[in-house]
Amino acid sequence: MEAYYRATRAEISLDALRVNLTAFRQAIPEGMLMMASVKANAYGHGAVGIAREAEAFGVDYMGVAFLDEAIQLRQAGITKPILVLGYVPPAGLAAARDYGITIALFRYDVLDAAATLPDNGKQLAVHIKIDSGMGRLGMLPGEEAQRFIERALTIKQLRVDGLFTHYSKADELDKSYTEQQYERFNGVVDYVRNHSLPISLFHAANSATGIDTPSWGHGMLRLGIGMYGLYPSAEVNQQQIKLEPVMSLKTAVAMAKTAPGNWGISYGARYVTSGSERIGTLPIGYADGFSRMLSGKAEAIVRGTRVPVLGTICMDQCMIALDPAEQDGIQVQADDEVVIMGRQGNETITADDIADKLGTINYEITCMLAARVPRVFVRNGVVQSVSNPLL
Repeated sequence: MEAYYRATRAEISLDALRVNLTAFRQAIPEGMLMMASVKANAYGHGAVGIAREAEAFGVDYMGVAFLDEAIQLRQAGITKPILVLGYVPPAGLAAARDYGITIALFRYDVLDAAATLPDNGKQLAVHIKIDSGMGRLGMLPGEEAQRFIERALTIKQLRVDGLFTHYSKADELDKSYTEQQYERFNGVVDYVRNHSLPISLFHAANSATGIDTPSWGHGMLRLGIGMYGLYPSAEVNQQQIKLEPVMSLKTAVAMAKTAPGNWGISYGARYVTSGSERIGTLPIGYADGFSRMLSGKAEAIVRGTRVPVLGTICMDQCMIALDPAEQDGIQVQADDEVVIMGRQGNETITADDIADKLGTINYEITCMLAARVPRVFVRNGVVQSVSNPLL
């Protein structure tokens, strides 16, 4: 088990992960496959640790953003099918084939490059991407998609296993645009089926689709933010599936002191004590993903009490007010645990709370957690493994 020597860490609850996977498995139609999206270091949670647990649970696929992420999983021993959802250049096709990685296909130059792969007895598995209204990657529905699919099926180095699209507004209350995308994608699916083309898997569902409109997901749910216990937006039906946050961000007081009145706290002295005040220094800062833009906005939890972060958040440290947590007359001590995100006692700070202060979404809060913060994987309160790339 890897070590870490700073109190700051992200605790990853494997119990909560299992709760969320089970909730979605029970909510989606029988027979629908499930992909665990572990791109972006599993939305900041630790790709290898999450993928191992998801594989043990029994998901059918892993999803990543680019080839390097897929190779990382293979080298860590992940055996489930892995789909690269983003662009793979011609230079990566041989590696993808050798590692048994499935790629998204939507460019003719990549198609032509695949046709030049030397015959080694293996085929490169692909899923063809359809742009049904996201405007990002994929072939447009209609003749463009039909020609591309038929061309791909003629290349002996390829095995076309799937066809997929991505909904851009599935997390909104108004589902009219998602329905348009569903119908556009259905047109391509119908073409494949009506012409008896040998493609067996069609998929369109993200977390929001899995919650609100699973019947529009076709054959597989690509489970992303929901797997990590966070809802895609406030507009999805949160009563439909109950989720548990997987990540908590914790640290400990590095120093506790009593500062005199008129004492500047942190860079720029943006906070000045009005009198004698108790101050705690925490070993976490913007280099860890605790954004400097949270200065004057952020809170933490110590001894079960919410306290404000004082002054400017530094690169590696920040300061908190201790007086609100010492109303019982007992002082906070060095090494006392502090929660930046998660629960302590009856208080909770969520990823959505932090996102609201930054004017962003919960996805970004977990994704921006720096690699130097160890991920500590916990089951039933017991540490199972630690991922610390620094050691």
